Amino acid sequence: MRQTEKKTRNGDCTVLVCSCDRYADLLPPFAALWRKFWPDCPFEVVLVTETAPADPLCFDRVVTNPVGETWCRMLVAALRQVETPYVMLLMDDYFLTQTVETARIARRLDDLKRLGGGNLRLIPNPPVGRARAVRLEGEDNLFRYRPQTAYCVATQAGFWRRDYLCRLAERQRSAWEFERCGSFDPLTAERPILVTGAKEFPFVDAVHKGYWETFGLAACRAAGIDTRGFTRTRPPLKVRLVEGVKALVFALVPMTLLVRFQNRFALGATSTPAAGGK
Repeated sequence: MRQTEKKTRNGDCTVLVCSCDRYADLLPPFAALWRKFWPDCPFEVVLVTETAPADPLCFDRVVTNPVGETWCRMLVAALRQVETPYVMLLMDDYFLTQTVETARIARRLDDLKRLGGGNLRLIPNPPVGRARAVRLEGEDNLFRYRPQTAYCVATQAGFWRRDYLCRLAERQRSAWEFERCGSFDPLTAERPILVTGAKEFPFVDAVHKGYWETFGLAACRAAGIDTRGFTRTRPPLKVRLVEGVKALVFALVPMTLLVRFQNRFALGATSTPAAGGK
């Protein structure tokens, strides 16, 4: 573990940014956008990766794990080095696009504590349709995912109870398994998994399947980041066609039924260790 200059932080929550050596090229633009759009972040920001970057960038600490370790084992190791009862889980390609409303984000952490939830997602992904989520009466645009709904467990931006996240991650290996298999874990009925009805953390998922999304590059350019030196490419036609077919299937078949089928036959599973096939 490497530590930079100490800062006064909120003692209830830590931001964990999950990365690995294969995605190290994303850390400089991630950090530049973080400094631009959330300079008053009240939480300690910890990078979880394999090899620490030479520049601390926007991170207060770096937790390193052996190269080739599974994504879930890396996450669990980091959680055990965090003392706060809550964490905000992010991935290295979650690029901020607007100024974060710190007061609103802090209120959502308070909501998670008050409601005894295991997770509070700051983006309604999957969407909060009646088959997937129940609106919480008397709450500020908050929903509860139904237990064992596909992707009710996900790496999407949000707050977690640290002990609950650790228990979920201990039972899986890759990020793929964490989301697809973890969503049907009995633990999903133990504590509410909450979600906001609208996107409240202003980010884009900049990379998919190892390739830049158009809006990821656009977010960098809009913030004045020079993208000409980026070595990662846009997806080739074959990848775009496969993703288009998958999107069509998900639109036609109930998601929970489809993901249960995928899990049963390990369809789409990734063997990539830390990256988790994101």
